[in-house]
Amino acid sequence: MSASSSTTSGRRRVRTPGIPSKCWCGVGITELISKTNQNPYHRYYRCIYAASLRLENDNHVFKWVDEAFTDEIQQLDNQVRKLEEEVQFLKATIRSESELSEGPKIMEPKIKISGGCVILVVVLVLGIKMYKK
Repeated sequence: MSASSSTTSGRRRVRTPGIPSKCWCGVGITELISKTNQNPYHRYYRCIYAASLRLENDNHVFKWVDEAFTDEIQQLDNQVRKLEEEVQFLKATIRSESELSEGPKIMEPKIKISGGCVILVVVLVLGIKMYKK
């Protein structure tokens, strides 16, 4: 397979990341199918101008479709990683801001006093007072 950045006849093809939409010359891109013995039925993108003149060994856009799709997937994967990192950063920021707005947490004793406990305390206090008299 020929790569989009291959050197042919002393000229270097311009590397186009992802799926090309325009050639460096400003002309659009077409998708064609190779009819060569070396790459039969292999789909590729080509500059419409270069394809119409059947140019070979030029520096107009030429890129295999599978290579373009692989580039696109890698670009999307990188974007997803960056977004995941940003989401983690934002979550951490939200957590720290909410902790700051709540202020320091004071540990309050959590004692449950049931009705029976209250009656017992009252009886004890009254008993002590009566005993002292």
